[in-house]
Amino acid sequence: MRKKSEERRQSIIDVAAEIFNEIGFDRASMAEISARLGGSKATLYNYFSSKEEIFLQVMKQQAGMQFESLFAILIQDDGSADMRDTLRLFANKYLHLVLSPEVIAVRRLLYYNAERSELGCMYYENGPKRGWLVISEFMKRHMESGELREADPWLTAIQFRVLVEAEWAEGRILGVITSTPPDKIKESVERSLDAFFRIYGV
Repeated sequence: MRKKSEERRQSIIDVAAEIFNEIGFDRASMAEISARLGGSKATLYNYFSSKEEIFLQVMKQQAGMQFESLFAILIQDDGSADMRDTLRLFANKYLHLVLSPEVIAVRRLLYYNAERSELGCMYYENGPKRGWLVISEFMKRHMESGELREADPWLTAIQFRVLVEAEWAEGRILGVITSTPPDKIKESVERSLDAFFRIYGV
């Protein structure tokens, strides 16, 4: 019975993903999802409380594993590797992921719907906030080891993110930047690391 329930839940996520990709989050509805599934809205609500909750699950399934692998770089850091090398690896992988067409599409959707629903807050609590807490802990460890100057670890993490994304994020989201050549990303990462260590290096 439990297996059937899990299969049904996955079917809902798969169908919802198709609909979100076809017509967007704003136009999609619980009625549309249930109709395509061939069931009732009541059945759908047995699995998910809202369209927003389904969207978060779709997003988690599509990019969650990649983000977990990304942040594992910092979680597994034991201090034996050069900090700059670890941040360089993280920043390069981070940019390739957040600038990908799939993630950019999600970010555009979230910004568009941020004031229309709870989607933005739900996404932040389940995604970025958790990820940047990992970076904050990484920064804190290296402050304690004397590799970074003492500062607020959370603020340090946020400023690191801003520096890494500075040359890309706005232009990519607005469609001004349409390609992300790996060599250009590497160059921008080095510039962001130079700036970061000028601010927080000892």
